[in-house]
Formats: sequence, C-alpha cells, structure tokens
Amino acid sequence: MAWLVAMDGELIGRRFPLDAPCLVGRGPYNHVVLDDTRISRQHAKISPEAGGHVIYDLNSANGTWVNEVQVKRQKLKPDDQVRFGPFSFKFEGDARTGPHVPHPGGKFVEVLTSVGAEPPGDIIDSLDAKIATNPGLPFGLAEMEDADRKLRTLYAFMQSVSTTLDTNELIDRILANLLDVFPVAETAGVYLQDPGTGTMEPRKLRRRREPSPPRHITFSGVFHEEVVGKGRAILSAPLGGKPQRVGASGGVAMHAPILYDGEVHGVLHVRGGDDGPGPFNQHDLDLLTGLAAQAGMALQNARLHQESLLQQRLQQDLLLAEQIQKSFLPRQLPQVAGIEFHTEYRPAYSVGGDFYDVFWLNYDRLGVFIGDVSGKGVSAALLMARISSDLRLAAMAETDPARSLGHVNRIVLERRQPDIFVTGIYFTLEVKTHKILLANAGHLPPFIRRAKEGVLTRLDGGAGTAIGIFDDAEYESTAFTLAPGDTLLLCTDGVLEAASPSGEQFGFDRLEASLKAGSSKTHELAARLLRDVRVHVGEAAQSDDLTLIACGISGGEPTEEELESWDETTHGRRRPE
Repeated sequence: MAWLVAMDGELIGRRFPLDAPCLVGRGPYNHVVLDDTRISRQHAKISPEAGGHVIYDLNSANGTWVNEVQVKRQKLKPDDQVRFGPFSFKFEGDARTGPHVPHPGGKFVEVLTSVGAEPPGDIIDSLDAKIATNPGLPFGLAEMEDADRKLRTLYAFMQSVSTTLDTNELIDRILANLLDVFPVAETAGVYLQDPGTGTMEPRKLRRRREPSPPRHITFSGVFHEEVVGKGRAILSAPLGGKPQRVGASGGVAMHAPILYDGEVHGVLHVRGGDDGPGPFNQHDLDLLTGLAAQAGMALQNARLHQESLLQQRLQQDLLLAEQIQKSFLPRQLPQVAGIEFHTEYRPAYSVGGDFYDVFWLNYDRLGVFIGDVSGKGVSAALLMARISSDLRLAAMAETDPARSLGHVNRIVLERRQPDIFVTGIYFTLEVKTHKILLANAGHLPPFIRRAKEGVLTRLDGGAGTAIGIFDDAEYESTAFTLAPGDTLLLCTDGVLEAASPSGEQFGFDRLEASLKAGSSKTHELAARLLRDVRVHVGEAAQSDDLTLIACGISGGEPTEEELESWDETTHGRRRPE
C-alpha cells in the first residue's frame, strides 16, 4: 500500500490510499478535494504503475511540486514532499517494495461461517470500495476505453439483476454474471451477513466446469478484517508466493464488499485456478468492486420487497384476527324491558386482551362478564377467546359466579401457561327482581350510581385474586339489587390508565367525578365518561385496551313474549317448554 498524507490545513493527518488512480483538485468528483481557488478543478493525478507511483500535473494553473520542484510527470519516492498550491502532502511508499514479511501468527483469528476454509492467502493489493465507485474522469484514450468497457459491463450487470426481486434467483444471476464477466474465473461466490449473529455466511458458490457445486468455504481472518471490517476490496495470491506488484502477473482471488448505506452486508468472491500466474489484476478488482455496489442495491431492493410482502401478509392476518375477535363479542345485547346496557370496546392495537360478554343463562337470568388478559396484541386476543369459551361453559354448569370463576381458574392453571393471568368480574342478573350476584377476580371494583340517593358507591365486596395465579384461589360472591334509575358500571384499567399528552393518567378521582356528575341514566352516564376520557387524552396515542359495561334499570318487567323471542342466535336461550 502507498498513501498520500496531508501535512497541513483542514485535512492534516488525513491519509488517502493510492492503490488506484487518485485525482486531486477542487471539483467534488476528485478523490482528494482541495476547496481553494488556487487549486484547479482537475489539478493532478497520482497513478500506480509497474515501476511505482507516478504523479502527473493536469495543466493546473499554479502547478504541481515535488520537493519544491515543479513537475509535469514525476516518479515518487518514499517521503517525497508533494505540494498543490498551498497544500502540502507526504508520499508514503508501499512497504511491500522491500522484503516480504509474512503476517505474524495469532494476530487474526479464523472467521468460521461454514465447514471448510479458504487456502491461506496473501493480500497483494486492495482499494477502498467507497472511493472505487467514483473513479473520477478518465484521461487518455486507453483510460477512456477502459471506462467505457467498465460502464457497459456495469450497465449489463444492472439490467440482469434488476429484473427480479426474488433473493435466491438474484444470487443465481449475480454468480452467472460474475463468471461471464471474468472468463478466467473458476468459482464465484456470494457471502451475506447473518442478521442474527453478524457473521458472514456463504449463501451460494458456483464452479464453472464441474457439475457439482463447490464446497462452502470461509475466508481467512485477515481477509475478513480487510473486506468486512474496513470495507476494502482485495486482490490476493497464495501465501508464500513471490511478492510482486499488481500489473506483473496479478492475483488468484478477489473479494469485494457488498456495501449499502456505508455498511458491509455481504461479499462477492471470485477465484481463479491455483496453477499458473494470477489471472486477475487491479483493473479486475476495480470492476468487481463496481459490480458489488450494483449487487448491494439489488439485494437491498429484494430484501425490502420481501419485508413489504411480509408486512402485507401481517396486515391481512391482523385484519382477519380483528374480525374473528369481534365475532366473540356479543353481536347484539339482550333487549329486556326495564334493563339497559351500554358497552364500549377499544383495543389499543388491531386486536386486544379485553373482552366482555352478555348472555342468557335461562329464561329469567342473564350472565355478564368483563375481563382483561395480561399483555396486548395477538397473544392476548387468543387467550381472551379461550377464556371466553371456558367461562360460558362454567357459567352454564355453576349458578354461583364465585364457583364459576373458581372453575375457570382451575382450567387455566391446568394448561400450565406461565406469566399469563386474567382479571375479571362476572355477575348474574335476575331480570324480574333486578337482583345481582357478583364475584370479582382481581379486577377493578365496579361502581353503582344510585338515582334515589344521588350518590356513587364503590363495591369492594366479592373480591378475589386474578385467574391463573394460585391453585387454591377462593372467590366470594356479593349480592345487591339495582333500583329503578340505578346504573352499575364495570371497566378495565384502560379507562384509569388513559394518559394525557403529558403522561398524566385519568385515574380514580376523574373516574368518580365523571360518574357523579349529571344524570345516572345508563346511556348518559357511559357517554359522559367516554367523553371525559377522550378530552383528557387529547391527541395522545392509546396505550392500553379500553372496555366498559354499563347496566342500568329504567323500570318495568319483561313480558313473556320478550323472553320467548331470545334464542341462541342472539346470545340468549329459549324458555323451556
């Protein structure tokens, strides 16, 4: 390697690699950009040649100087002082012009990605992949012809790989193009970074002549450090071979990083035969680097396409899950003379862990349940559906809500699902007497707004532990009667924890204030509470599922015809004949 090291100005200490032609000038397309009016737009060029590095002055206005002597063309020696206008640099010669020094043992470790390893190799040249993709303007007929061939090759490669978004097919096309572009190559391979481990894994290798695919191999630690760690393309030869400059006979293998957004996401590998002189030179390495840049964009587009398809499938699944979950909720609430219901269900996501149910137990008794499963999203919704079914079965078998909750608790524990629990309230309502029998499994206490007294009562009776925690959990039922005008309210913690834009929660104080204000009529009370929560939250995002049930008495008793009209399709049961 050879370097041009800045000795002054804003670039002081900056090292510019000279493993490829390096342009110096004021224009932004140069490798070394010197923003000063005394520097020409295309001031000078330093080129690696067979005899060493040569600096050319490109007819600049203020000249190019080597050791304070103005030059037009000059071979550089180590420690030469190079000046462009007011900017001074030092040329650091290639250390490989001296005796070959092998890599010290133990400095690098083997980067294992699969069975096998590449034969030991020696890096004989490299270039920065980020700079190589912008080589600047060519000078001279030969360079223009090389640039034209390179652009035609890159264009054909881009056309080939840009017509598919399937990753496996894309990799096949990349390998086929590499073997076409480099006719002396024996094998070509694509390595991609594993997103989980960060290691570089061989995705596919192809051999030109043998029908069977080549064995997956790794590349050595020193190659990994240079290509993946530093983002440099490398040209290598078998370790221990005679050290020589690129352009004499070249290297046996090439590795180029697949860059995207400045990060290495993979490696392109091309290898020739081990017999005879190296088939690849620095121009081949430069071309492979350009192909790797095109491959990086194509692979990124394929990855984004796959993520988009996955996102679309996920959205479709969530929409279906939302529809299925809503099918578990009552499609229609019982219409009983003298009894009013108002419900609200707002999941934080497409689906949630809150649920409620209102159903007929027999011809003169209703069952009402509200629950909250730990967690949110699809997992909570799946458990909600199971708990809802378990409760229906338990409610039909047990007349006492406390025994029903105990039955569901045993079923949940028998499934041995750790870290899952459910809070809920289940009560039965006699439609003629308006008597309620209620049991609470670790849920928020319900409230009664009494119409006659005009007071709000918090019901702490019948409280027990959440479902799914203790084997020996015991539940108790508490009994009370709703009078005409009274409303019983049950809600999940999504009401209390509804947060304002500043993070302040709605809380018990605001809940009780909302229930005390205004009328105790069922629909008015529920609408008032929901409006107060909405005003408190404002533009803040909903952070938890929100569900409430309001059950009130307006007066009167159900007729025989009304009782007979309810059947299984409306979550009721016909009166026995």
